[in-house]
Amino acid sequence: MVNTHLGDVETSPRSVSEKNGKKFILTREFTVLLALAVIFITFSLFSKDFLGPFIFPGILLLGSELAILAMGETFVIVSGEIDLSIASVYGWGAVIGTVLSNLGFPFPVSFLLAIGFGCLIGLGNGLLTVKFKIPALITTLGTMWILRGLLIGGFGGSFISYKGEKSFLLSALGGRIGYFPRLFFWFIGIALLFNYLLNHSKLGNWIQATGGSRETARALGVNVNRTKIICFMISSALAAFAGAVYIARTDWFMTRIGMSSMGYGMEIEAIAASVMGGTAFSGGVGSIVAVSLAAFAFSSFKSGLILAGASGYWIDAAVALLLIIFCLLQGMGRGKNRM
Repeated sequence: MVNTHLGDVETSPRSVSEKNGKKFILTREFTVLLALAVIFITFSLFSKDFLGPFIFPGILLLGSELAILAMGETFVIVSGEIDLSIASVYGWGAVIGTVLSNLGFPFPVSFLLAIGFGCLIGLGNGLLTVKFKIPALITTLGTMWILRGLLIGGFGGSFISYKGEKSFLLSALGGRIGYFPRLFFWFIGIALLFNYLLNHSKLGNWIQATGGSRETARALGVNVNRTKIICFMISSALAAFAGAVYIARTDWFMTRIGMSSMGYGMEIEAIAASVMGGTAFSGGVGSIVAVSLAAFAFSSFKSGLILAGASGYWIDAAVALLLIIFCLLQGMGRGKNRM
């Protein structure tokens, strides 16, 4: 039976962080913000187009999309697990939303069914991990390959255009207002919601306690298995949401969607953004604000390198170096707070 005082769990890793590490939380987020500012200033000086009407909205769009994926991944990592299937779920979110709409389903229905599909995948990942004791790395890797294989087998290299009816929801998700993509405003709302869930709710206490010390969490009355399953469902639901939202891009700068390659490799970017934001791979520690800022740092850095004419190989190497630098900076922040 769950302890009714768990909303006040002050012996959890989160409470330890709050008592001894408020400076650490601020330092972690300030570090990412500072790095983001340096990236923007550097590439703005390099090219005036970086903050222009073509590049800057794209940075905000890609950053918002990556941040949404990284938020879900962060919940899983904070709970002590990992989810490698989000990129494939993202791809299927786009497929379900597009194909069902083209078959005559209203877009809001297709959109909700895509998110529901994500929830089911997350539920399956969670059950296999906690009930059958299969490591999440293996469970979600298998799910990733199965979903990607079905996507490639079903659609090959085909491209599909959205041919469904116009929808207020589709318009609200796509396009932009001035320099700002509408998805950016959705991202802000989602970030506020999940920041509250992680830091100011009973569920957030359970997640951080579960990732910090499973046995302590159980002793305090936390249903550890249920908490982990919820985190997997949140991760997959957000991935499917981001995929379904991708459809709305077709009224801005894309006319077709490549089905089989949708989201390929994005799980690595989401994990990288989460780690860059200071999320501890050991579990129990994470910040939605820092992870979101890291996602925009990631997208702006890649966009700046592309604008500079760097090849794909150099971009991958530079992004890997950026990840290492972020980890070093975060480690320095933790070291200062121990003093």
